[in-house]
Order: sequence, then C-alpha cells, then structure tokens
Amino acid sequence: MFNNELMSDVHFLVGRSEKLRIPAHKYVMAISSPVFYAMFYGKMAERENEIKIGDCEANSFLELLRYIYYDEAKIDPLNVFGVLYLAKKYILPFLAEKCVYFLEENIDHQNAFTLLAQARYFCEPKLEEKCWEIIDRETSRVLSSEAFTEIDHETLLAVLTRDTLTVLEAELFKAIKRWAEAECNRRILPPTPENKRSVLSSALNFIRFPVMTLKEFSEDAAQSGILTSEETINIFLYFGSKDDSKVNSFLTHPRPGAHRVYRCTRFPSYGQDWMCEGTNVDSIKFTVDRDITVLGVGLYGISNKEDTTRSFSVDVELLDSHNDVMCTYEGTFFADVNKRVHDILFDEPVIVRGHRPYIIRVLLKGPSTLGGTDGMRDVITEGIRFRFDVDEASFNGTTTADGQIPDIVFKI
Repeated sequence: MFNNELMSDVHFLVGRSEKLRIPAHKYVMAISSPVFYAMFYGKMAERENEIKIGDCEANSFLELLRYIYYDEAKIDPLNVFGVLYLAKKYILPFLAEKCVYFLEENIDHQNAFTLLAQARYFCEPKLEEKCWEIIDRETSRVLSSEAFTEIDHETLLAVLTRDTLTVLEAELFKAIKRWAEAECNRRILPPTPENKRSVLSSALNFIRFPVMTLKEFSEDAAQSGILTSEETINIFLYFGSKDDSKVNSFLTHPRPGAHRVYRCTRFPSYGQDWMCEGTNVDSIKFTVDRDITVLGVGLYGISNKEDTTRSFSVDVELLDSHNDVMCTYEGTFFADVNKRVHDILFDEPVIVRGHRPYIIRVLLKGPSTLGGTDGMRDVITEGIRFRFDVDEASFNGTTTADGQIPDIVFKI
C-alpha cells in the first residue's frame, strides 16, 4: 500500500517548488500520527482529498510515509534534516530518534557546528551535547571548518565562553577574524578592522589576549586593527607587569582545556613550492626524552595565495619502532591562505614514550605548499627535548633540514 494508488483515499501534493502527487490512506496515517488523526477525523478535519504540503521536499515526505507503512526509513545525509523536521511536525517520536541517532553517529569536525544549530532548532539536547564534545575535543579542526564561519553571534558567544576548548588563544583569535570577515560579507559591509570589531561586538571580550605569548600577540592581534590603541597598549603593559587591572576587560587565566596544548616547531624559516602530488610520502623520525601525548601534526598550506585550488587530501600515520601503526588520520583539509600551518589531529590522541623512536608519515595530495628550511635536529619545547632524524622511506624529500611536517602538536 505504500505509495500505491490501490484503495488510496487521499493525495498529498508535496514540494517547495515542483509538486509530487503522492497517494496515501487516511486510516493508516491516522493510527500512526495524532496530527494526521486530527487532520482526517478531528473536529476540523480536511474535507479535500488533495492536501498541499509546501514546507518539505517530496523525498523526505516519502521516507515519512515509508516509516508509517513499513516501520522503517532510509535515512541518509541528504534527507535526514527533512525527515527529522517531519517527524517532529507529525509527532512520530521513534522516527525522530532514528534521525537523531543517525546524526550522532555521523558527527565530525566538518559538520559539528551545522549539527549544533540543528540540535538547537529541533530541541535535541543529547545531540547538542555530542556536538559540544566534538567541538571541545577537536577545537582546532572544528574552527577551521567552513561551518564555523556560518554560525550566528549567539553560538559564537557560546563557543568563546567555554573553558573546555582545546585550542591556543592565538589560534582562536585567527578563527574569529575569519568569522568576522564572513559576517561582514553577510551584512554587505567591507571587511575593515572597524567593521570586524563591530560585528564581533561583545564576543571580542571573551578572547583571552593576556594568555597569548608576547610573540603571538605582537605578530597578529596587536597588528589586526580590531583592538583599540588603548587596549593594545594595556595588554603590552600587562605582559611586563602582570597587573590584572591593566586588562580588566579580558580574562587573564588560560582555558583549562587548552593551556597544556603545545607544539614543537622544527623549522625556523620556510620557502616556496613543495610538491605534493600524492604519490610519495613525506616522513620524519623523532624521539622525546619523556612521555608525551601526541595530538597530531602541523602541515604547511599553499605557497601561492592566488591558487584557487586549496583542497588537500591527506593521510597521516604515527608508527612505532616496529613500523606498527599507532594512530592515523585520513581525510581532507581546506587551506586558509592566511594560515601558514594547518593542524591535522589524529582521531584519538596517543601516548609516545620517552627515549623510543617513532615515525610520522604523511601522504599529501594537492597544490604545492610551503616547505620548511634550516631545520633543527634538536628542539626543546616546554622542557621536552625532541630529536629528529631522517626516515629512509621519506621519498618525497622531507629531511631534518627541509620539507613538510613542520610541527608536532602534543600535551604533557
């Protein structure tokens, strides 16, 4: 009887633009949904046998009917929001649960903010909680997504007020600059520093400029034009005196989730046009003198800012001394022309033991990137000594002296 004219006594004309005429049976619909019961048998029941539904697409409505007739539905990324909307509208809680479960199983750093907005719209607190878990755990990757630039100001405030973000404050400031530029474009405003400050409004007060290093603040925030001259001077004075009264509009304590995130940078300088054709591996060996937790690696982005192709496919592996793979990342990232290094974080952090050799291998396919130069074999970061060595399987040319894989991102 599903989508069958046989004995049908009602038709739905469904679609926002083009209408699809779908047959159905009032009794079957009514016993499944109190809304359809009221529509067909209530005091103000429809008298027409053709009912127009213009707030959804036909494929989503067909999945609603499939669930009513079959007790199952074919949920996929293209129809899940439409089916969830209809399940809420027609009070089919078990179908709504199926949709929410599908979304929970498919959250990642690229769609976390999109799903967060939907979770709030549909009043799904469990899904919202899952989204925040991803945002807290993979903050750097989530902030680099296009979806972050599309969130509303209220959600931006909710992000910036979280203590549980695992990102350095300097990187968070870069992210809100991207958001502010996108917001200026939405409001048809030129993305000047003054307009960026205006659209950020109170959100700017939740960036913890005093917890940045002097170098981070000097090279970016102080030159951005978003802060006033007085704010910039007061923060510089704070760096010298640590007097909280100088910066009373900004918090001076680090976020508990972020202040233990560090990066070992092995190249003091960089050059142009490192080839990334996706056929040869860039790799490097390293040891540390005490146990750390490796979160991922930093990779250089595009070398030519005029290049319109900015998407990379990337496979990263961390191997132990027996060449056993400990953790991986496989996916894509979109290079931000304003960022020199892009963080690629493993699906799960991994503990690296002191005085044991490990290998990071990267297969990168995309346009040519920057490449590090004057590499250092020994680097001390937060009191931890990293020693780098050439990996004989690095067929794309990365060595201790030059190449890719400029950073290791870790926690102590």
